[in-house]
Amino acid sequence: AGADIPSLCRSARRFRGPIERDLIAAELRVQKGAEQPLGVCQRLVQEWREAGYFSEPVEFRRPRPAYQGIDPISQVDESYGRDVGSQVPLCLLEEVAQDKPVQPPVKRSWGWSSPSTAPSLQTEAPKSLLPHTLSPEDWSGAASSLEEHGAVVMRGLLPLSQIGALRQRLNLSSSQLDITRSSLPAEAVPVRSFDPTLLQAEDEELEDITSTPGRRHFYLRGRIFEEAVGIAQAGVMPLVWETLCRQREAAGLPETWKPYVSEVQLMVSDPCAIEQFWHVDNANPGLTLLVPLTAVPEDMGSTLLLAGSHHLFKEGSRLSKLRLLLSSLLSSNSIPAVTMDPGDALLYDSRLLHRTLANRRYDRTSAVLVFRYDYERPPGMGLVAAQLWAWAGKFLSGFHRFYAFLPGPVKELPASPA
Repeated sequence: AGADIPSLCRSARRFRGPIERDLIAAELRVQKGAEQPLGVCQRLVQEWREAGYFSEPVEFRRPRPAYQGIDPISQVDESYGRDVGSQVPLCLLEEVAQDKPVQPPVKRSWGWSSPSTAPSLQTEAPKSLLPHTLSPEDWSGAASSLEEHGAVVMRGLLPLSQIGALRQRLNLSSSQLDITRSSLPAEAVPVRSFDPTLLQAEDEELEDITSTPGRRHFYLRGRIFEEAVGIAQAGVMPLVWETLCRQREAAGLPETWKPYVSEVQLMVSDPCAIEQFWHVDNANPGLTLLVPLTAVPEDMGSTLLLAGSHHLFKEGSRLSKLRLLLSSLLSSNSIPAVTMDPGDALLYDSRLLHRTLANRRYDRTSAVLVFRYDYERPPGMGLVAAQLWAWAGKFLSGFHRFYAFLPGPVKELPASPA
């Protein structure tokens, strides 16, 4: 009683607290019989009222960095990675259509892969369906996988209709000849090349930053395109909040520290783009979300992950961190190259060592939306430390290849009777 639902929605959009995470956790407890629905509702309302989620003002003042643009002395973009007040879309509190059937989850040795499904929390509006997201049953396993291995793959997070709308807004189009010849839906047909001219006509300050030859990054945060692409995060936000809360507790960060959206970008791998070096997105707790708008097979710039390497940045003894790393890294025979279809999603710990492979196709371009969530400004290290971690990634990758060549245990066959 007396709950201001519009204010609650504003708090969720402005990243004030784990509101939708609490909804998923509550449904899970109700399903297990740990709490009654009425008691859960009363508890959540009380907790949210104490946290101030029901008193979020209508006017939203965005934080601004002390200096806009490139600092003339340091030649560093002072706005990069800082909190500029980017909002996130609603998941459980928003009612939109979904058109993808529910499928059973699939567990993998290096992480967790799960098709998306919509939870049934909003029973008061049965005709309205929610964005694709993890079910309460899969949600706990995905959070545990992120904590142990550092990554989770979600299949079919976005419907193809939404992928098509995003591709159209970003002028990411396939040729009519390819659409006619292909047996795939038009939203999933490969893209030959990407021309940002139309986007730059809308936003003259939109520029591409080249990280490696052939790989372009278009920074969309704080620009007119951010709101259009932000909906791609909706289905994963409860899991993002759960993991960020676990990270804050494990790192001993003050509860007053709030995460924020530190990056929104479109990453384009042009034909024949070369591979990246091993790196981390941030040395501090945080998450990175990749949502492909085109298919990303292994030969078109898929992402390599060193599972468990995020443990090296955590608190604890060197021996315990090394044990956690090897337990995860050596649980598979090869370093996983995450291949994805349009609408899939990869969520990984920002401290996880990773790199993007080369695009070995001469007639195909891959495009991925990248969202980053941090407590502290990335990258959290200087050039020397980044180079050392690049060498560490190369060493761990080589060690894993050597381990894969070692003969495994041989199971002895029972002796046949004489």
